[in-house]
Amino acid sequence: MRPMVRRLVLTLSVLAAVMMVQAFAVAPSALAIRATPGDTWNTAGAVFATALSEDGKTLYIGGKFTQVRENPPGVPGGATVQASNVAAIDVATGAAIPSWNPQVTGDGAAVHSLAVKDGKVYIGGNFTAVGGEPRQNLAAVSATDGSVDPFAPQVSKTTKRPWVYTVLAGDSKLYAGGLFNTVDGKTRGNLAAFDLATGELDPAWKPKTNNKVRDLEFASNGASIFVAGRFTHVYGSDRIQADRQSVARVYTDTGNLHPWAIPAGTIGTPQQGWDLTATSTRLYGGFGAGPNFLAAFHLDTGDVGQQAWRFRTVGNVQTIALSPDRSRLFFGGHFGTNVNEQRVCGDQWLSGLASVNPATGSLYCDWLPQLAPSQNNGNGAWALTTTGGTHLWVGGGFTSVSGVEQSNLARFGGL
Repeated sequence: MRPMVRRLVLTLSVLAAVMMVQAFAVAPSALAIRATPGDTWNTAGAVFATALSEDGKTLYIGGKFTQVRENPPGVPGGATVQASNVAAIDVATGAAIPSWNPQVTGDGAAVHSLAVKDGKVYIGGNFTAVGGEPRQNLAAVSATDGSVDPFAPQVSKTTKRPWVYTVLAGDSKLYAGGLFNTVDGKTRGNLAAFDLATGELDPAWKPKTNNKVRDLEFASNGASIFVAGRFTHVYGSDRIQADRQSVARVYTDTGNLHPWAIPAGTIGTPQQGWDLTATSTRLYGGFGAGPNFLAAFHLDTGDVGQQAWRFRTVGNVQTIALSPDRSRLFFGGHFGTNVNEQRVCGDQWLSGLASVNPATGSLYCDWLPQLAPSQNNGNGAWALTTTGGTHLWVGGGFTSVSGVEQSNLARFGGL
């Protein structure tokens, strides 16, 4: 564990250290971002998912929390909104929107995924009711008032607790991934698709994996979907099978396997892909189970996804996001907050949040926020979203950021 003196010195000197290294550590094209969070409301419990409204004015958050509050614990005063695992935040002010308050409930209920499309917020996780109406791990509510939508698929798993870890909304379909084997009485192996207009399960789109799916991400042209998770084998809708360690690619329309693949042995096993983001030339991914790392893979060399670079961490990389100008790849997780410590940039701690040059994987030393607790904290950062081209929002499980009391939800300005 870090000495207490080190923690105090770090808290007091992080801003000065950032200014000292900025001149020689950051590529000229990289945008500047503030090292400490700005003023925004926070939550009583972890935030696992964030999603931006279609007009960019509202940030929806999901997780396992009971309140959204103006001030963190120990700070007197301030307003409080009672919530049940989902809430809405005004992007301009950082305040909770009390009128949007669907209740996601059930024994141990938690929300792990959100997506916004056509005036609806799609919610995935593990729960049995939304707004008092029965819903089994996947639901939809109005993006304006939180009223419950008729969309009510039955997502279940034999012998294990089912989860919908990721939802992805396309032009005509909603795609879902997680840990399940049955949807609406039909066999589905951790992947499923629904008609956005009718809410019906797509009868033909049925690829499957041999273990949980954590993230779904469209390719830049929308014609295919990248899949990340803990799997080692994937089947297309046509039942053609292929070995795929943690990352696969399927066609958006059919669910058949795409021939693009990361070469065998590149990722290694055991491993879990946590989060992905794609451009026309690169696929970026956060990984953690055996070795933990952030990596980039080629999408511009045919169907062979050679690794372009890798940045190793001492804990899971659970969430990633490109800056609006694509000069930084932000990443978060529980590296440096759980068991192992990691020093970078001379003598700074890597603690749950950082950014790299997307082209090279080189760490930027001017932005190293410190998430606390810095020991025995298996949450760290879980969700990253940029808003309005000006702010980066971070959801996760933490009590302070770089010495500033801010629980589980923070935003950084200066993008």
